[in-house]
Parts: sequence; C-alpha cells; structure tokens
Amino acid sequence: MRVFVVTLLLGFACTWLGFSQTPDVAFATMEAHCTRITDGDTLELRGGETVRLLGIDTPELGEPYADEAKWALYAWVAHRPLRLEFDEQQRDVYHRLLAHVYVETDDGWVLVNAEMVRAGLARLLFIPPNGRYYDYFQTALEEARLTRRGLWGAVEGCLTVEALEADLVACMTEMVSVRFTIAAVEETSRNVVLTAAEGAYGFYVNVPIDMMPSMTWSPDDSLVGTCVVATGIVGCERVGWGPSITLDYPEQLLLPCPEDS
Repeated sequence: MRVFVVTLLLGFACTWLGFSQTPDVAFATMEAHCTRITDGDTLELRGGETVRLLGIDTPELGEPYADEAKWALYAWVAHRPLRLEFDEQQRDVYHRLLAHVYVETDDGWVLVNAEMVRAGLARLLFIPPNGRYYDYFQTALEEARLTRRGLWGAVEGCLTVEALEADLVACMTEMVSVRFTIAAVEETSRNVVLTAAEGAYGFYVNVPIDMMPSMTWSPDDSLVGTCVVATGIVGCERVGWGPSITLDYPEQLLLPCPEDS
C-alpha cells in the first residue's frame, strides 16, 4: 500500500512538473520541414506526416479569425527548419502527430504553439495525458486577453457601463474593458464585490478573496467614489442579477482609472 501511495504521489509530482515547465528546444527530438498549412493548428510535413499542434485550438475555416490564424502559422513555419517535441501521447485517433513546434529566430528558438495563443489566434486545448507547458500557455492566454488581441478584441475600446448595457447581448461572454465608479464594496465568503454607481442593471466586479493579498488595496479602504477600469469576460451569475466580470489576475483591475481611459 505504501509503495502504491508513493508511486501515486510521484506521478502527481511529475504531472505538475510537466505543467509548470518552461519550453526548451533541447527536448525536441525530430527535425522537419513544412510543405502545407491546413489551418491555424494543423500542418503537413515533407514526407507526408500531418501534425496537430499541441495545447491549442484555432477557429475552424469560415469562422472569425480562421484566416488570420492560418496565415500566422504560415508566417512562422513556412520555409524554415522546424523541430518537434512530443508529449506523453504522440498520435491522436486520426494518426496525426501531436507536437510542440519550434522555429529558430534571431532571438532564439520560439514555441509556435504558444505564440499563436499569445497573438490571440488560439484558445487552449489540453487533452490528457498531454499536459506539458500548461502554465506557460495559460500565461500567454492571459497576455492576449488583457491586451485584447485577436479573438479577445471583438469589443474595442474602454466602455462605460451605459455603453455595456446598451449592447449587452453583443458583449456577453466577450472580453471587454469597462470604466466605472465604485458605489459599494461588499465582502462575501468568496469575493470582494465592487458595484458600479452607473447603469440601470447593477454591473459589478468580483475580486476573488484569494487574490486580495496581491492587490494594492483592501476592502477597508475608502474606495467609494473611486474610478476604476476592469477588463474581463462579461457574464451573468444568476437570473435577475446584473452583468459582471470576475477577475482571474490582479492586472485586470486598474485602480484608479488611467488618465487617458
């Protein structure tokens, strides 16, 4: 029993290590050249092999940003020697190679999969047992979201609460930036809730309790009347409640508002 527990713990430790690793081209064991780009996450190699890029999912052809993703991948890999790194499972059910694809640039080797995410042209798609570099990809995703690139820039500019409410259907589930004045601060068991003074529907921002040590303010501060900008995905937690944004990172809340927002 003890041996089983130790083995299980070591397995979890190895999995976590894989998730938290930084990409290293030294682990890439296959050299290749691309002959054709199928879409933003699939390419063909000289010799006929098809490669599905690990960790990402780009829009299907015909969907918004599908062409941008395809041409971005082309710009990275066309006419360049590639190096491929495999994870635990090397092929999918379609017999495609599953790989992290590296290209060499003037600044060194670059993991193309992650750069597609950083450009806002791919979402994350991690299917067990392949989970290597998850944290690295997650950081790239949050960078794309916070800077509103590609898929995350459908709603441009910094909205007022009134503008958000006027086009709420279009903004729902989109990444937006909203400028508002704090009318109330409430602390619950899970969040510090910042409620907007503006608007008719009761827009608010959830700041998770476990994020508070990283913030530069506390719920006890006199925040009422302070102008802030929150960036995040608009949702509605319950029927009858107003639209809201729940933060994932401290950088999603600017307090007080920048002068040019």
